[in-house]
Amino acid sequence: MSEDPADQVHDEEEALDEAILESVLHLFDEGVHPEALEQLAELHPADQADLVSQLDEEVRTELLARFPAETLSQILAYLRDERRLELIEELSSPVLAPALDLADFDIAVDILHELPAERARETLRLMTTAADVAPLLPYADETAGGRMTSAFIALQEDWTVDQALAYLRQTAPTAEQVFYLYVTDRERHLQGVVSLREIVVASPETPVRDLMTPDVVSVRASEDQEEALRSIQRYNFIALPVVDDERRLVGVISVDDIMDVAEEEATEDMFRLAGLDEDESVIRPIGRSLLPRLVWLVVAMTSGFMAAGVVDAFDSTIDRIVAIAVFMPLIAGLGGNAGVQTVTLIVRSMALGELDLRGIRPTLQRELLIGLANGVIIGVLLAVIVFAWKGNAGLAIVAGTAILLNMVTGVTAGVLVPVSLRAVRLDPALASGALLTTFTDILGFFFFLGLATIFADQIA
Repeated sequence: MSEDPADQVHDEEEALDEAILESVLHLFDEGVHPEALEQLAELHPADQADLVSQLDEEVRTELLARFPAETLSQILAYLRDERRLELIEELSSPVLAPALDLADFDIAVDILHELPAERARETLRLMTTAADVAPLLPYADETAGGRMTSAFIALQEDWTVDQALAYLRQTAPTAEQVFYLYVTDRERHLQGVVSLREIVVASPETPVRDLMTPDVVSVRASEDQEEALRSIQRYNFIALPVVDDERRLVGVISVDDIMDVAEEEATEDMFRLAGLDEDESVIRPIGRSLLPRLVWLVVAMTSGFMAAGVVDAFDSTIDRIVAIAVFMPLIAGLGGNAGVQTVTLIVRSMALGELDLRGIRPTLQRELLIGLANGVIIGVLLAVIVFAWKGNAGLAIVAGTAILLNMVTGVTAGVLVPVSLRAVRLDPALASGALLTTFTDILGFFFFLGLATIFADQIA
């Protein structure tokens, strides 16, 4: 089958981009000179950011000093967090401030949050957009307020269409999008939303309140950024208004900003399911990666000791029936696998807003039925294999029953552990790894060894 022409063109463009990047990197290896700067200027800002992140610190420092503020602003917007942190540490406040003036307000806030407090204050003092950026600084990065921008358009409800259009012409707004025009009262309380099209085609004397859609969906600035993500995904919005506790309009989150949140939240959940810190990265300094991993490994070791204690309590049974030791890891492992399947589903459903505390009972019933069905099938299959291998009917029945009980335990823990964590305001993704396997390992060994002890005479 021949390659699609569009795919071929795309591959050729990617190869060309890679060749240009390699060429520019080679030039910079020989120092910062006009030809290298000229080729760098022809690249897309995303490619410029990628290239700058690969340069040696000495070359990068010399290069940054030659960047105009606009170029530096674009590069900062495209850099990953770890690389951006390295970069801004190399920039003085007089160099950084003009670049942040040209950046989106939410990006400027993120960068100021990454700076030491004294340096952040100094940089903010030098910024011409400080009045717009400063109100956004009190909000934590992972809240809706931390993601919003103050570059939005608000019309007053008692204005006419003619007044609204005059306002738009006079202010020449620089908002990222003007498809949504938010309507407020004189105290800035959000009253509704109206589209730009409706304003343009309406009669000049029509009051804005007659055109607006009331009861507009919004998110509080103090709420988690995931709430904003769910609202935009659910209603297919281009932007979402952000209000304070008194429903005053304080900002807007655009869809491109929230897509970054989707990636970050998915990465965070994936990392936490694996016991990694949410800021983990292959470029993160070893010292910062070591402690978070070590903490979870210690928790896992503690869990292992608890499981070992259960095994030790049945050492006489193991001494008497040595064959059961062969199947112990299998019993615990299959229960853990069943639990991981369930906990992954539950954590993801919570992240998407598909599951809340009211839906726990039917969800638990559903997962128990699945766990019971799988447990019966796997239990029977395991019993047949054990009997065929060891020729011991008693051991086969005990192993099959133990795996059934532990798989039911796994799915139960897979539902209840993340739900319990959410109830005490902890991240449900913490339910995996050490916490979940604690249940399946300990109870798996207990079920298997306990049944083996009860039916020792039939097994031996």
